[in-house]
Amino acid sequence: MLQALAAIGWAAATDSFGSTSDARAQRLYIPGNAGYLGRLAPRGTALTLTAGASAAHGQGALRVAARHGGRQYSNPTLVLQQGERARITLVNALDEPTIVHWHGLAVDTRNDGNGSILVAPGERFDYDFPVRNRGGMYWYHPHPHGRTAAQTYGGLFGVLMVEDDDERALRSALDLAVGITEIPLVLQDRRPGTAYAPSAADMIHGFLGEEMRVNGTRQPYVDVATRLYRFRILNACNARTLSLAFRTTSGASFPFTLIGNDGGLLASPVPCTQAFLATAERIDVLLDLRDAVIGDTLRLETLAFDPMHAEGVTATAATAPATASTAAPATTGTAVDHAAMGHAMPAATATTAPHNDAASWPEGAPRALLDLRVRSRVAYRRQVPQSLSTVSTTDPTNASERAFRLGFAKGRWRINDRVFEMGVTPIEVARGAAETWLIRNYHSSMPHAMHLHGFQFTVLARETSPEAIAALAVDAQGRLATDLGRKDTVLVWPGESVRIGIDFRHPYPDAQTYMFHCHNLEHEDGGMMLGVSVG
Repeated sequence: MLQALAAIGWAAATDSFGSTSDARAQRLYIPGNAGYLGRLAPRGTALTLTAGASAAHGQGALRVAARHGGRQYSNPTLVLQQGERARITLVNALDEPTIVHWHGLAVDTRNDGNGSILVAPGERFDYDFPVRNRGGMYWYHPHPHGRTAAQTYGGLFGVLMVEDDDERALRSALDLAVGITEIPLVLQDRRPGTAYAPSAADMIHGFLGEEMRVNGTRQPYVDVATRLYRFRILNACNARTLSLAFRTTSGASFPFTLIGNDGGLLASPVPCTQAFLATAERIDVLLDLRDAVIGDTLRLETLAFDPMHAEGVTATAATAPATASTAAPATTGTAVDHAAMGHAMPAATATTAPHNDAASWPEGAPRALLDLRVRSRVAYRRQVPQSLSTVSTTDPTNASERAFRLGFAKGRWRINDRVFEMGVTPIEVARGAAETWLIRNYHSSMPHAMHLHGFQFTVLARETSPEAIAALAVDAQGRLATDLGRKDTVLVWPGESVRIGIDFRHPYPDAQTYMFHCHNLEHEDGGMMLGVSVG
């Protein structure tokens, strides 16, 4: 039954896991009210999600199946209202343990799905929590330590949309219709026809696919009209960072407007021509096509950039990091100087990227992701509001500061020279404290997308950023447009320091435990994660 549900859900996704022999462009699959990524609004009623295999879609393929209101779903987009009570049962039909993490949601430890609780094969787990977050695009994915990358790559993830008054006001102001002029874009790179089997180099640099799927569609296009469109974009890749831009077929830049990111709408719109999007990050953009000519084609692309893997390192390949089952005990020391670690990251150059098994599309290489074909002219006179929402910030004036250093030592990625130990919380925070965290990445490192469970944060500043990143700064603090508003994941480049502000207030009676980790899933599984206790 599970496989039947998955097959129904993926029928419109155009053979997502099939052969690459057919290179013709395919119409973008846009989720509807059922099927794959279909919008499912439980409206406070109980919901059951079943995680299981999908033999119909390739070796190692996984799906989340659901039934609701007489409809069948695969990897449903859960639509929750701010203040709604979510009651969700996870049934594990896999042959290994799993758990679902609600990425970006402010929930207690029991409901966080951080891996401290696992659901054994054939068992179930009941989630029950109020939706405390403001409106925005969040997502859910597995979080069993050591198997997060495999299960996510296999397909065990979906989108979670939180609705609030600001969302409804924006749709009304811009005459947006979900699925027509407001379109989600879920990006995941894949190695077609193969199950997840990372090499030793993949475990160090991240598992990269050879081609991109957008909403499960290969080489997609969508027909558009001369009006404004909203695209809500999730990077669901295991490890790949993207440099997103819209361009004409002649290569000319086509501007867009950034209106939101991880934590929902920004305070006001920001004009952009390019935006980096790391794994797990989300952006919310408006594209104004009123001046486009019928017959024009615009492209959403990822531009060429230096991925900065092993920046400046010329050492030969080192020992691969230990797997979860063979991991060495964590070092208990605090932050140390990188030179004192005595281990350099394995060599890789930005141009040849020999560090993974997807050399046909190395990280940082350009690629067209989606064609937008202008096919009709319509009258449209709406203007983008200059005030989108009220965004809270963290006041750093009286906040205490913690320092974190990201580096590679003894064959493993580490935070403050530590690797993850279940049940150990090196980061101890007082309830209600306001803190600033200074996250420093070594020059001889690679980019790390750092994610904090349970709390959103404010990016306060970027310092010593690489030249290409500094060129995109929008303020004197060196912040990027995507740093504005509220965040749960921030990309830190080699040689860069990022300062974030966090308000650790929570309403739960007991101390809560969360995780702080790199969202390059191979890094996370390899132990680049620390427990966080909030009293």
